[in-house]
Order: sequence, then C-alpha cells, then structure tokens
Amino acid sequence: MDKLLKLSGCGEVSKAPDIITISLNILGENKDYNDAMSECDKKVMSLKESLKSVGLEDSQIKTTDFRVKTINKYVEQFKQGKYVFDKFSVSHSLSVKLPFDLKLLARSIDKIVESNVSPNFSINFSVEDEKLLKERAIAEAVKDCKEKADILAESAGVKLKDIVSIDHSFQQVNVYMPRAMSYDYEAGSVMTKASQAIESINVEDIKIRANVTMQWEID
Repeated sequence: MDKLLKLSGCGEVSKAPDIITISLNILGENKDYNDAMSECDKKVMSLKESLKSVGLEDSQIKTTDFRVKTINKYVEQFKQGKYVFDKFSVSHSLSVKLPFDLKLLARSIDKIVESNVSPNFSINFSVEDEKLLKERAIAEAVKDCKEKADILAESAGVKLKDIVSIDHSFQQVNVYMPRAMSYDYEAGSVMTKASQAIESINVEDIKIRANVTMQWEID
C-alpha cells in the first residue's frame, strides 16, 4: 500500500472593487393583463431615461429577470372562504453596471428616487477581473500547502515524491450596501441625504479565498 501525505492549504487575495452593480426590481400591477404590462413597461422606460441623464448607456442597463404572475385574494361567501383572482403582477428586474465612481453612484441613486418609480434596489461592489483574482488565490493556496508539506515531511523524516491529486474550491466575499441605508420613498429628504453620504463611504476590498487539498506519495 502506497504511503500518502494529504494536506490542505488556504490562499486569500484581495483587491479594491472596480465595479458597482445596482440591482433593481420594478413592479406593475393591475386587474387587466395589458394594463399591468403597460404600467411596468412605463416605469422601466422612465427609470432608464433617468439613468441615461447622468451619462449611463443602454449597454450598462440590462434585464436580469422578467416574470408575470396572478395574485389571488381570500374572500368569504356564505360562511365559506375561497381564493379568487385579484390582479396581475408584472416584475421586471434590471442590473445597472457602473465603474467604481461613488459620485456617479450617488447621482444615479438620486435619479432613481426622483423618477417616482419606487423600485426595490440593492448595491453590490465587485471586481471585473474575477478570473485573475481566483488564479492568484489558487497559487497562494498551493504555495501554502506545499510549505506545510515540506515542514511535515522534514519533521517526520520522510521525503515527498510525486503529487497524487489536487482538489480546490473557492469562497468569494462580495460587499453589499446595507439595506438599512436605503430606500424610504415616503421621506425623499432622508433619501437625498443617504445618497450624498455614499460619496464618503470606505468600501472594503473584495476577498477571494481558495482552498486546496493535495496528496503526495512519501518515501
């Protein structure tokens, strides 16, 4: 039976975010299907025009999801309850990609609020070249594993031979704006102050961790 040494190593790399993604969800609701579709479409077009006014282009505003569903309500008739049709609900989700520019982000949020569309939205910070970051994390994890193997082999008085197997996995840590900073459309002045405050936030670096498990033959 071959003698094996099996170890795990961890590598972590970080990079300042260079991409901002605003994720929005727009709703249109109406008892009439065509009116529900039209309401949602008008809101989407209004929102796009508002975002274009700060310099964004169509290529930066993409649809990520589109759904139509029926909403029922519970009614009682003759001491018996049942669910009956209430209205159609049209949901249109958008992804808005920006370079890492907090002033542009603040202006974009102001326009979202001023559009009176009232979408739910969240903000995500990330890196564009995620592939390169993952490759660096793997290299660090392999280095960590190899250093541990050398120490153990020397301490145990054995020699490392050929590598038998390598397995790896990733864990990515993205940074999200807290929803608590968002988005009370009943209080426009509060929202305006929140968007201005974005310019002074200090966004944490994006971290990617790679875990590597390696096996060596030992002699």
